[in-house]
Amino acid sequence: MQIIPSIEIYNDKCVHLRAGNFSDRLEYPMSPVDAAKNFAGHGFSFLHVVDLEGAQYGQVKNWATIEALLTVDGLKLEIGGGVRSKEEIERLLEMGARRAVLGSIAVTLPSLVKKWIHDIGSQRIAVAVDVRNGKIVHSGWLEEIEQSPTMFMMELKNAGAQCFEYTDVTRENSNDGPNIELYKELRTFFKDVELIASGGVSTVQHIEALAAAGVSGVILGNVLYDGMLRVDELKPFVG
Repeated sequence: MQIIPSIEIYNDKCVHLRAGNFSDRLEYPMSPVDAAKNFAGHGFSFLHVVDLEGAQYGQVKNWATIEALLTVDGLKLEIGGGVRSKEEIERLLEMGARRAVLGSIAVTLPSLVKKWIHDIGSQRIAVAVDVRNGKIVHSGWLEEIEQSPTMFMMELKNAGAQCFEYTDVTRENSNDGPNIELYKELRTFFKDVELIASGGVSTVQHIEALAAAGVSGVILGNVLYDGMLRVDELKPFVG
């Protein structure tokens, strides 16, 4: 089980969207680079970076901040948010990113993403799967498709995808905890992929339950910034 801190960027600032609303942003006092250095200093080795402006406008926007984050020692980065072209993926990888995270483009143009997985490599691309009430949502959670999440993931897996980052949107920013049974069920279908959970995690007990369910990692965002989870509580999972 790997803990993956998240840094969300908007206008080169470290932020959090309340209820996924771009117009309702909470800005944190530290810069994205300072946040990354803090995580590295506490022993975290992997970082999840989201360009929220990119997600909003459909193309990566905060290139300068992303470049600065990639210079922080001791961290491997995955970067998502508006990554919707092969050129953007290649630029991120050339800058030093470990992998690119593809969300909406994987839903709307899966055949193109399958080709990128083949051309670029399955280790360099993660597929984000955002689900609300059993349906995949995309484009800022504003649109949904009828295809089941399991069938969508199987289609991409058969094309070579090896990493899926699954967000249960209904649990995001809630105190209900993650849907453990959901992740147990996913693991029965996808035994040999990297399965990363996001949404609803706010206690060490949640993390332990996800680990027992066979999840590979968990992305943590505002619970780290707001102190709901302390870094010292996470030491058994850090490294």
